[in-house]
Amino acid sequence: MEASNMRKIALLLAVVAVPSAASAADGFTVPAIISTAQAQPAPQAATPPPAASSRSDAAATLTVTSGGGALNAPPPPLPLLSPNTSLTPRQTQAATIAHRWRARTASPGEGPNGSVRFAFGASIPSVVCSPLYVCSVTLQPGEVVNDIKAGDSVRWLITPAVMGTGASATTIVSVKPTDAGLRTNLIIATTRRLYEIQLVSHTSAYTGSVSFTYPEDPQVAWQQYQADAQRRFTDTTLATGQSLASLDFNYSLSGDRPAWRPLRVYSDGIKTYIQFPRSMLSGDAPSLVSLANDGGWFSSPTKQIVNYRVQGDTYVVDRVLSRAALLLGVGGSQNEVQITHTGGKG
Repeated sequence: MEASNMRKIALLLAVVAVPSAASAADGFTVPAIISTAQAQPAPQAATPPPAASSRSDAAATLTVTSGGGALNAPPPPLPLLSPNTSLTPRQTQAATIAHRWRARTASPGEGPNGSVRFAFGASIPSVVCSPLYVCSVTLQPGEVVNDIKAGDSVRWLITPAVMGTGASATTIVSVKPTDAGLRTNLIIATTRRLYEIQLVSHTSAYTGSVSFTYPEDPQVAWQQYQADAQRRFTDTTLATGQSLASLDFNYSLSGDRPAWRPLRVYSDGIKTYIQFPRSMLSGDAPSLVSLANDGGWFSSPTKQIVNYRVQGDTYVVDRVLSRAALLLGVGGSQNEVQITHTGGKG
């Protein structure tokens, strides 16, 4: 009897010791290896109350029963955002329109210096960046940034810079993620337009430089072309509509210097034009005569009346003058300005 009792006590101690060790190490409950009837003679040891740290660990774990044991697992994650509220039909329609716009895809092209070029307004451009690398977004020359907003300004580092000076100064927005697998949006408000850009971070893929084409660029180019053409026309055309390239300005003036002395004399090969100061319009106008190729030391060249007409501040003569004179007054108070063609054309 004594040997039998000793065997029962040893088996009972083994049953009590083995489950406690297994439960502490692996979180599993080991089934008893003896029947309940065999274990009844042995006294049951009281389980000590768990320490404070044990209660804390137990509260931070979730017991999951699997097969014949219990597994300790972390609790499910708590939701970071509150549940959605119901949308009105109008709000749903607005959200659908915005989603349809964001879903539009327009393939980018290759810009200068290997940049990825998007057509502004065709879709929302997507910029892929990588940690430890910097992406740049180049704006239109002369465009100035008023404000920059990012959906995630903590894990995305966004700073502006300026390239060049004066009217050609170009703003460059540098974008750098601090981690991979991030997704947010970027809003850039400038003096000309509003940019919306999607930002995505990847472990290895990235778009180093992003630039844009603008739908108004062709129109601006045509406007600039027309402005340049008008400026060239103004610089090379007189008020009468004559091109300077086809005119002969090889005329010299001599004689007196009255207030009405001509500003310029020129010919288009058919007519001669004598332009006066605007002040002459409110005063006396001189008479125009042609000078013959005669005369000498003691005689003046023969003067002949020339037919001309006045157009504003200009005398228009219906022939090419070689020598002419403008006369105003009589006797000793007469003013005379002689006009001589010096030859050639230029």
